[in-house]
Amino acid sequence: MVLIYIQARLSHAPRAPRASLRQLMTATLGGLPPLLMPVILFAGILLGIGTPTEVSSFAVVYGVVLAAIYGELGLRALVDNVIACAALSGMILFILAAASSFSWTLSVANLPQRLVGILTRVQNNRWLFLFGSILLLIVIGTILEGLPALLILAPILMPIASQVGLSQLHYGIILVLAMGIGIFIPPAGNGFYVCCAVCGTSIEKSSRALIPLLVVVFIGLLVVALVPWFTLFLPAKFHLGG
Repeated sequence: MVLIYIQARLSHAPRAPRASLRQLMTATLGGLPPLLMPVILFAGILLGIGTPTEVSSFAVVYGVVLAAIYGELGLRALVDNVIACAALSGMILFILAAASSFSWTLSVANLPQRLVGILTRVQNNRWLFLFGSILLLIVIGTILEGLPALLILAPILMPIASQVGLSQLHYGIILVLAMGIGIFIPPAGNGFYVCCAVCGTSIEKSSRALIPLLVVVFIGLLVVALVPWFTLFLPAKFHLGG
């Protein structure tokens, strides 16, 4: 938020007019039906009503119905959107297919295990292991898909983290955050490519705009890593600790 505020001031972005109470109430009531979509998604998955794919399909139908009710989506617009969605999905699937092939090649070559082998040499030093694993996870997250990378690395790294005195819950949060940063690092992150495809923007332009945000997110990761209290405070209060 601070970074965006500074960027807005430096770019002299115009201040939006403040909405009146009546406008806020009207927008809130009008936004309730669309805001139910994530509720439907999470409730359907957590209650076991359907798989994530099945529930997301229902959410698409729900969104189309809402758009029709609001008069935002006619038959012609629906056909155009279906065609655009198919083309975009094909592009994203092609990117993911290439990334999966690359991930498979690196996995067969045992690259993640070899990098972990280098990291285990400093397992006697808690801080070196912590910073080394963050760097490793960011790099691996850039060249591999997130879930396969976690499935490969987490079973190897978690026991070492326990040996050096790190909470498994705390270290697990660090794993997810570091891997998430790696996925969006330009120019090789899979998530970065997908976002550029969805937004229809160039990789070069997006890379320049993303660098300050990545710096802030990386600082946030270091804060979480160096101050376990942020991760462990609430679980300790509710005795969910790790």
